[in-house]
Amino acid sequence: MLRINRYKSTLTVSLMFCLLSTMSCGFDDGYDNEDQNDDAVRVAFRMSYANGNTRAANEGWDDYDPKDDGTAYENAINTEQLQIKVCDENGTIIGDVENVIAINNGTDTNPDYSITGTWENAADKLSKAKKIMVFANCGTSIVTPDNIQNLAFARSATTQYIPMWGVTTLTNELVVGKSNNLGTIDLLRSLAKVKVKLADGMKSRKYSLGAMQLNNYNTSGYTLPLTYNTVASTAAIRFGNSLHANSSWAQSITMTNNDDESIMLYIPEYDNINAATDRKATISLQLMRDGEEEGNYTLHFCNYTPEGAPDAASTYNIQRNHYYEYTVGRTDDQVKIVLNVKKWNLRQHDEIIM
Repeated sequence: MLRINRYKSTLTVSLMFCLLSTMSCGFDDGYDNEDQNDDAVRVAFRMSYANGNTRAANEGWDDYDPKDDGTAYENAINTEQLQIKVCDENGTIIGDVENVIAINNGTDTNPDYSITGTWENAADKLSKAKKIMVFANCGTSIVTPDNIQNLAFARSATTQYIPMWGVTTLTNELVVGKSNNLGTIDLLRSLAKVKVKLADGMKSRKYSLGAMQLNNYNTSGYTLPLTYNTVASTAAIRFGNSLHANSSWAQSITMTNNDDESIMLYIPEYDNINAATDRKATISLQLMRDGEEEGNYTLHFCNYTPEGAPDAASTYNIQRNHYYEYTVGRTDDQVKIVLNVKKWNLRQHDEIIM
């Protein structure tokens, strides 16, 4: 049976901003809440990765309630390059939160950051401040009003950190001379995760994964989704209109074995729906048994018919913060592929027969 679950657990991060006065947060921002004689706005929040599965199916991230831990790489944040921007209602940057201090109270796999920072000389801009944006792992790129929309990265530069972004709308005007609670911001990773693995029992039957490559992909990506400046929060973004694929096509990239049972790759977004027929994204798979080639197969980013043929009308885009997991099995001399696009919109189809 081909099961397609479009959801986003391991590819979504949450910044959890706790109320400073809430004892359960156990977080002291270190600031005195008495009025100060300056025009600086102080912010303090908790940045952590929630863990879990989604609760419901829809076309966006607004039902996000994750439970699965990501890997240390997927959750890593270079705190020395963390950028927090104050924006107007149109997403235009009007100020920077500086002097950012990040303390990790968790682990590398499941970080839990306490964050403090200051927006200096803010008094005359308070009425324009409507949104807060968070940028992580942008390398040496400084986010500015001029480059925010087309802020890009090369996939080759993401070996240590995945670029991330998130936004929230302020519910109250920021107050000078005091610490301000910023609520909750969800961060989206700007890469997608693709994994091919053997089904249970395949290794004991002497099967292994051989040479594999992803055909047709982008070598670069944009840090922000297309609708970054029109949404009130990250969770309000819809999958259908937010794809922001960078035109940096390349023919293929080798997928390297993690071990003899799984292969994984992280790639930027790709407009697979509108791609020409000869540029649709596929995975070329060599299946081995007892050291000999058993066969070569092509995996598609789409639904399949009950007869096992790819349904071109259901082609998937390769989209940020999604996890495309293929499971390869073999029964009765037929190779069977199960594709899970985690973790949204459960759909069920017949097995893919090759």
